[in-house]
Amino acid sequence: MMNSDEITVDTRGLVCPLPLLKAKQALKKLSVEESLRIWVDDKASIEDLRLLFSTATVRVEEVHTAAGTYFLIQKKA
Repeated sequence: MMNSDEITVDTRGLVCPLPLLKAKQALKKLSVEESLRIWVDDKASIEDLRLLFSTATVRVEEVHTAAGTYFLIQKKA
């Protein structure tokens, strides 16, 4: 689903609203050829990111691991 050109934003250890702000900044710079991986461990930020991505024209995959949660995002063409 995702392309090999990937940008990673690690917000683990940061609390709301910082992960959301960093995600918005990264989304603005994201091109169709790139994918974005955002790591997050703040529960409030996870919910905020879900809301953000539901209103954006992106494909999203949410993955939960022992190291935390990350979202894989790719702009729709």
